[in-house]
Amino acid sequence: MSLPTRQDLFEAGRRYIRLAPNIRISTSIVDVEGSDVNLVLGAGSVMGEAISLQLASCFAGLFVETATGSALDRLAFDRYGLTRFPATPSTVELTFIRPDASFGAGTIPAGTRVQTAAGLQFAVNQDTLVTGVATSVTANATCLVAGSTTNTSEETITAIVDSLFDPTFTVDNFAQAAGGMDQESDAAFKGRIRGYFATLRRATLGAIIFGALDVPGVAVASAFEAVNPGTGLPAALVQLIVGDSNGNSSPSMLQAVQDALLEFRALGIPVVVSGGNVVFQPVQWQLAYSAGIDATQAQNDVQAVTVAVSQFLAPGETLHRSTLISAARTVPGVIVSDTSLVVPPGDIVPVDANDVIRIIPQQVTFT
Repeated sequence: MSLPTRQDLFEAGRRYIRLAPNIRISTSIVDVEGSDVNLVLGAGSVMGEAISLQLASCFAGLFVETATGSALDRLAFDRYGLTRFPATPSTVELTFIRPDASFGAGTIPAGTRVQTAAGLQFAVNQDTLVTGVATSVTANATCLVAGSTTNTSEETITAIVDSLFDPTFTVDNFAQAAGGMDQESDAAFKGRIRGYFATLRRATLGAIIFGALDVPGVAVASAFEAVNPGTGLPAALVQLIVGDSNGNSSPSMLQAVQDALLEFRALGIPVVVSGGNVVFQPVQWQLAYSAGIDATQAQNDVQAVTVAVSQFLAPGETLHRSTLISAARTVPGVIVSDTSLVVPPGDIVPVDANDVIRIIPQQVTFT
C-alpha cells in the first residue's frame, strides 16, 4: 500500500466539498486557482502529506529491515540490548630489539609510543619487563586513532617516539596490525541483530560465533567442533577462527575473543581461538560498456564491488563466481555476461578451514 500523495489528499478534500449537501458556495470554486477554498485545500494537502511521511518514517523505525541510522540504534538497544560498534583501533604485536644487553634490565613502560613512517602512532598496552640478558622482547600495542586505515602492514612500525631506558632499542612489527574498523554500518549491524535469537541458547556453535562477532574489531568468525578420529564422537574441544575485515588478527584481538566467550561457551569445554590464514585471490574481468559510459569510472566501480564481495567471507568459506558476477552486474552501464569473469575460472574453495579468502584492489585487473 502506497502513501497518499499531496494530490490524493487534495482530491479527497475536493470530493468532500463537491458532494456536500446544501452547501452555500458554488462547488466549482474549488477548482479556481487562488480562491480561498482552493488555497485552504492546497495547504491542507501539503500538511497532510508531510504528516503522512513522518508517520511512515516512524513505522519504518519499528522494524529491523526498514530502520536506519539512529532509529536502528534505538530499536536494537530496546529489543535486543545490542549497540552499534563504534570505530575501533587496530592492535599489533611489537618486537623491541637491541644489539646487546649492556644497558642491563629495565622496563618499557605502558603508553610508550611507536609509529610508522607515515606518522601512524601506537602505544604499548602494559609495562614490559626486559631482563638483564635479553636482547629482544615482545609487547602488544594499540593504535592511538581508530578506523580501518590503522591496519598497517607488517614491518612498517619502525620508529620509537618516546625515550627508553636503553637508547639502542629498535622496534618492528613482524605481523600486520589487525582489528581496526570503521563504525559499524547499518547493513552489518542488521546482520548481527538477525543472529541474536539463534544464540539465546548458549554453548551452540552459532552462539560461539555470535560471541566472537560481538567483540569490536572482529568481522568474520568460523567455529568447528573437534571429533575423535576413531569414533567420530565429540572430543570436547571447539576451534574458533576469527579475523577483521581484511582477514587478519592480533594477539590482543584473540585474547579479547577468548575473554568474551566466557558468556557463550559451555562450562569446561575449551574453545581454541586462532587467526586465519589470509589467501589473496586475483580477479580479472573482460567487460563491455553501454554507449556513453565512462569506462574508467565503471572499472573503478566494478573493482570496488569485487573487493567488497570478499570482505566478509568467513574462514573456510568459498568464493563463488556467481557472487562476483552478480556484484559486477549492479554497476550501471556495465555489460556482464557469464564469460566476463576470466579469473577465477571456477569457484575458489579454501584448501584449509583456516584459509580466509580476500581480494585486494591491486589484484583486480581488466582486459
